[in-house]
Amino acid sequence: MDELLVPSSPNDRNGRPWLAVMNVILASAGIIAIAALVLEYGFGRNPPIEVFWLHVIQSAVVAVFVADRVIRVVLARDHLQYLRENWTDFALMGVAVVVLAGFARSGEVLSAGAMYVIVTQVYILAALIIRGVNVNLRFADSGIHPARLLVGSFLFMCLVGSGLLMLPAAIAEGEWMRWYYLDSLFTATSATCVTGLVVKGTGSTFTPFGQAVILGLIQLGGLGIMMFGTVMAMMVGKMLSLKGTDTLGQMLNTNQIGRIARVARFVLIATFSLELIGALLMFPMFLNANGNSGSPLTAPQAMWYSVFHSVSAFCNAGFSLYDKNLMAGVGDGWAALRDRWQMMGVISPLIILGGLGFPVLQDIGKWFGDVFGRIRRAMRGKWSMDFSPLPRKRLTLHSKIVLSTTVILLVWGAVILWAVETVEAPRPFTPGRDPNDPAVVSDSWRSSSNMSKAKESIFASITARTAGFNTIDMNQLSDGGKLWMCGLMTIGGSPASTAGGMKTVTLAILVLVACSVLRNRNELEVYHRSVTVDIIRKVVALAILYICLLLTITLLLSITMGGTYQFIDLLFESCSACGTVGLSTGVTEKLNDPARCVVMAGMFIGRLGPLTLLLAMAGRTRQTKYSYPSENIIIG
Repeated sequence: MDELLVPSSPNDRNGRPWLAVMNVILASAGIIAIAALVLEYGFGRNPPIEVFWLHVIQSAVVAVFVADRVIRVVLARDHLQYLRENWTDFALMGVAVVVLAGFARSGEVLSAGAMYVIVTQVYILAALIIRGVNVNLRFADSGIHPARLLVGSFLFMCLVGSGLLMLPAAIAEGEWMRWYYLDSLFTATSATCVTGLVVKGTGSTFTPFGQAVILGLIQLGGLGIMMFGTVMAMMVGKMLSLKGTDTLGQMLNTNQIGRIARVARFVLIATFSLELIGALLMFPMFLNANGNSGSPLTAPQAMWYSVFHSVSAFCNAGFSLYDKNLMAGVGDGWAALRDRWQMMGVISPLIILGGLGFPVLQDIGKWFGDVFGRIRRAMRGKWSMDFSPLPRKRLTLHSKIVLSTTVILLVWGAVILWAVETVEAPRPFTPGRDPNDPAVVSDSWRSSSNMSKAKESIFASITARTAGFNTIDMNQLSDGGKLWMCGLMTIGGSPASTAGGMKTVTLAILVLVACSVLRNRNELEVYHRSVTVDIIRKVVALAILYICLLLTITLLLSITMGGTYQFIDLLFESCSACGTVGLSTGVTEKLNDPARCVVMAGMFIGRLGPLTLLLAMAGRTRQTKYSYPSENIIIG
């Protein structure tokens, strides 16, 4: 690991204090480096300290980083082993020296001083990333309960993100005076928890730097910073201990301890591959569309919009660079986004795949790989006539439950929403919302044809599963439609995915338990398999805790908002926050400060799960080895 290996006694006794001192110096240098970069680039053209002195500080930090590595390799017990374990640091030094030497000879592109500053700052950023990966790996190996690590990592991201979003460089010109810390914290929490609720428009309020911060929070929040950092460490040759392997396994919700590295790599590769494909397919749509300001997008802007919306869709975040979300273009005189084929052909599949969960994606990949392998062998004539020698890959019970439940929810979610909105008359606008708000198109839903409502109902059924994109104004739905959407948002996505909510498997198990009782069966059976009592107990506990969370957030919102909105709208907001969905009937931008804190708590607990939070807060528990006599209880 990144630990100083000093010779054996008596030098070993003197080495440990020096190791502690060097670690403190290294950590201090890292903090100073971050502060110097933030002061130089976070305040635009007017940093509070002269740029010359910031560059001097950065040069001193680089000297500390290099000296630290050199001293450690000199004092290491095994020099070659230390070099192998920390090759990224020394490779980074070599690249920096080669680049500086090359530009010192040519001197054609930039002056030597400017090039030195650029290389210094790039080196500092790369070194900080490497240090962060090492720290992340140490936390994974520390033996701290995974639930506490998960809570701590998300809280850390929220606080760091809120600080970055407070920088003048992150806020668009003219918005700085109307921006304060609670806005920043709310936005960072929403992005980290992949929710999508916003107090102000993402495209109009934030600069490209601020948008990039939000995108980074979405990506890390969707994958989990602990898992992301640990996989990055393994990719550069770091090894996980048994404690670290167990920690990562619990974060990935897998018991395949011997294959943790393979599963973790699949998570990253699948995420980035699907997001890249989605961005490429959406690029033509944004290239022929207007931006948030109303002017046509250039090619670089269109690519940025494509990447942002692709990542937001796969991570089920629902953030959009348009103030009207995916309703952009409705009533504005240009082709609305919701009429483009990419809505149903690209964004919808990304949302569904992101909500299925990585174990299901991996299982589907193996199944398709087996099918294609059989086709290739059949075409080459290498199979026998009875097709018996090769065993077939079968989907796991978890994948079957997730896929079947997802299909049922998507189909019936759209059918019932369309039926309710076709039969029930829409109610008028909420009293607390201005009907002349430019973000609202008052007749876009009420005047739609049945075919148009059917298409938008399908997309609404998909996005309600914690994605948060909207192609219709949710405030125009009838009370019945809003209540049905609340049910879909409460269920959410699937376990081990980027989605939130109570989860599809939880709903499926609860329904199966009810069916088994009605059928008078002693065991819970599904797809010719039995579900253990331990899983049923956890499902019931999770469902109860989630409903309690939802009721608590709704009650607190009702108290803090003081009758400004009708109850159905506050319930809708609570379901959206706890399910990390991001849909809103217009309540979010009107929330007062206490209500914002309530919604932030709902988003945070909803993303982590109430059970995870309770496990993180609980102390060590002993497993009892006794049981009391049983006695019947009258129910029903």
